Amino acid sequence: MNERRGIGDRGRTLKQMLEDNERLYQETGCYAGIVEPRLLREDPVRAELFHSRIMAALIAGRETTRMISGSPYVREVAELCIGLYTPEGDNIAQSTGIQVHIRLMGDNIQWMVRNNYEEEVGIEEGDLFIANDPVISGVHAADVYDMLPIFHEGELVGWVCTVIMEVDIGAVSPGCMPTPNVERGTDGLKFCCEKVGSKDRLRRDFEHKISMSLDMSDIFLLDRKGAIAANIRVREEIRNIIREFGLEYFKGATRELIEEERRNQMARIRQRTVPGRYRDVVPAEFPMANQPVSWVPANRDVIRLIPIQMDILPSGRIVLDFEGTGEWGWHPFNATPKALWGGLSISVVQTLSYDGRANLGSLLPFEIKEPPVDSLLNPSQVRQLATSTMWSPLLDIYGLWMGMLGAAFYLRGFREETFNMRSSSGWQMYGYDQYGTKRPLMLSPLGNFGPGATGVCDGVDNAGWVATPETDMGSVEVWELFAPHLDFTRRFEPYSVGYGRFRSGLAIPTMYMPHGSRQMVASGAIGCAHDRIIPNLGLFGGYPGGRRNTILVRYANYQELLEKRQPLLCEIGDPREFGQQIQGEVLFLDHVLPPVEVHEGDLMIADNAAAGGLGDPIDRSPASVVSDLDEGLATEWMARNVYCVGVSYDDETKTWRTDEAETKRLREAKRKERLARGVPVKEWWQQARQRFMARSFDDRIVEMYRSSASLSQTFAQEVKDFWALPDNFAL
Repeated sequence: MNERRGIGDRGRTLKQMLEDNERLYQETGCYAGIVEPRLLREDPVRAELFHSRIMAALIAGRETTRMISGSPYVREVAELCIGLYTPEGDNIAQSTGIQVHIRLMGDNIQWMVRNNYEEEVGIEEGDLFIANDPVISGVHAADVYDMLPIFHEGELVGWVCTVIMEVDIGAVSPGCMPTPNVERGTDGLKFCCEKVGSKDRLRRDFEHKISMSLDMSDIFLLDRKGAIAANIRVREEIRNIIREFGLEYFKGATRELIEEERRNQMARIRQRTVPGRYRDVVPAEFPMANQPVSWVPANRDVIRLIPIQMDILPSGRIVLDFEGTGEWGWHPFNATPKALWGGLSISVVQTLSYDGRANLGSLLPFEIKEPPVDSLLNPSQVRQLATSTMWSPLLDIYGLWMGMLGAAFYLRGFREETFNMRSSSGWQMYGYDQYGTKRPLMLSPLGNFGPGATGVCDGVDNAGWVATPETDMGSVEVWELFAPHLDFTRRFEPYSVGYGRFRSGLAIPTMYMPHGSRQMVASGAIGCAHDRIIPNLGLFGGYPGGRRNTILVRYANYQELLEKRQPLLCEIGDPREFGQQIQGEVLFLDHVLPPVEVHEGDLMIADNAAAGGLGDPIDRSPASVVSDLDEGLATEWMARNVYCVGVSYDDETKTWRTDEAETKRLREAKRKERLARGVPVKEWWQQARQRFMARSFDDRIVEMYRSSASLSQTFAQEVKDFWALPDNFAL
């Protein structure tokens, strides 16, 4: 019996191509066994033209999706990306946009290859596939992948894949990134690499399924059609490229692009970093005790430690280790090892591979060791758990990792490349919109805060989010059309900053008031895992950013204020005085807040904070402090008490001035105060050790240590060694 001819190169099956590729990489250490990238080096001009043609096709496809999509997530903040992949699922090039999906889209293709879709499901010209299950690959269920095979004369020569974040995925309310979600069944619709169309058209039964399953089925289907249109456009452009350059050149050069990027990445790591071991830790807080869940054991607050160790090797490779991560839980934040690659992808593009040539080769010099089994990052029974919001701890992990990498840059002398990032949380709403339809009402200005300071200047004032290098808050007017609310502010919040010789950027709080809805419920939109514990984002003496807050203000005299045309709250102001002038309730809530009904007259505030500063704040240039005061980015209290700069306001010129003598006095006094307050490290260590042995801290902290120690003997021993604990001391 003759062996079935495959649809891949030289009649091979896709599974054979994948296995051959992996074998060649293991044997040679080079992608696809390409020891010498001959095609790219023989004619560099032709190679550059080839790559630019591919990138132009992908970016044009992305813009096609933006113009067709009905979702403000796509049109306003560009929550999408398009990638070109080899037949076996390796990324060749990626458009601008959400770079987290460089490897994740390919993982879905490889899942289909390994599960023999070629024979058992069928992969043909014009077939449409869809996926969004984070257990297969992804970072949350709201990211939906649309995949289209590219054939040339009967041979599969590649895939084009578009990813779009959806506002409604059919999850338990609020429908997009649900928090009262502790079981897989409430994650929402899951598409496990399903064929949903053929001949470039969606199947009618699939459209019926979506219409019957989602409140916002119209936007979901418009996004699918936008993605399909983009994929078709890219496919046709790739066919034009094949006609221009030839099929053999296309197949060879696309693989050489991956190998060339692998080599360039290793060279960048060797050039810009200092080999060694770098360590830090992420706190992940999941307050679930008050969530309305059906699985009662989920009603408990937990904190999980996520230690990060980065080993930079002299060869130009980087190894990441998450040994000591705490246990999984009954919440939607459980992650997978594959999701870790997604977080790494977006971080690498913003720190090392920012020249537009990022692809799978950017990730090949990295190794992510398997996290402890049954940890938050590697649950063995993950298919039975909720995973809809695994994105949250990943953002915190890689925001901190950027700072670790930044320290390595600084040591090598690339000080301008030093920075870190932070993520945020906010509000999700669901209920009746201003048009009378009940649906999810999530808004998405979650990137409204600044990145950390660099080694040579302040961080960018705003728009520094881990998730995308193109942060955009979108248009207020469009968001107000999309959801029944009024947006009260777009002002910088000075106290969100990370102080330092160079400060971080600042945050812009969001303040929403329901308007035009007959019934609305709000809960948390979780884009980070930290809340009360501030992540360690300061560098070299710089302070971490401020603490984020989720606040609900319930005016008791809202109508009276309107009738008298009195002002409503539209800025945070001095945190010590916040809420003192308000008649009504001021509720400070957790970031994973349980659902709460809101009405017109309630003000929902997400006061996020920026990343960390760099260097000692009292070394900051007085001229920079004055500039911040003039721009409204700092306050007089901050100038005097944190930066120790004597300032005064000139009423005639409407500007601030410094007093050199007072500045000198304030800084000398601050240094003396520090010396008086400080204690020798040994003395501090002894006091802290006694506290640790007595377990005189919150029960959640005790459980946090126990959770990590239960999965990692290495972690438990390191804790005992550091605190000189007796062998019989039980964590």
